[in-house]
Amino acid sequence: MKTIGRITKTYGFEGAVVVRTGKGITGEPEQGEPVFVVTDGIPVPFFIREAWSPAPGTLIISFDDYPTDRSVAHLRGCEVLMTGEAEESDELAAMAGFTITDSGSGFSGLIKEVIANPGQLLAVVSTPGGEIFVPLHTDLIISVDRTHKTIVMSLPEGLTGLND
Repeated sequence: MKTIGRITKTYGFEGAVVVRTGKGITGEPEQGEPVFVVTDGIPVPFFIREAWSPAPGTLIISFDDYPTDRSVAHLRGCEVLMTGEAEESDELAAMAGFTITDSGSGFSGLIKEVIANPGQLLAVVSTPGGEIFVPLHTDLIISVDRTHKTIVMSLPEGLTGLND
């Protein structure tokens, strides 16, 4: 499944919600098609009555069997998913803005972009001394906190000082 966005508020009085995405939506869900709203960590199918995009990054969706704004109010803040594969480039672009912190040296920097090289992902990290490339390898990553947009890593000694 791939993430469409997050429900931010209700829309009107007929059970519609506003879904915000990080970037423009590629195609709108069709009437009768299910989307999955993650409630209590479980993706629950909701069938679309109507969907349209009034502006880039915004989608208005109304669901079958939810005719009023009060019936969908509890969905505020929930993530919305669609069936299909998430595109790798979308996932990599979503990492921009994360902060990388090295557990050993205390180094910290902001990811500007992620480059997918054959066999290796590299984060372009902005630091006070310039930009450095940090390999995003599972052996180096200690934890990822998507809520706070942080990645704690155990980087090899000297990697963060290569530009010094």
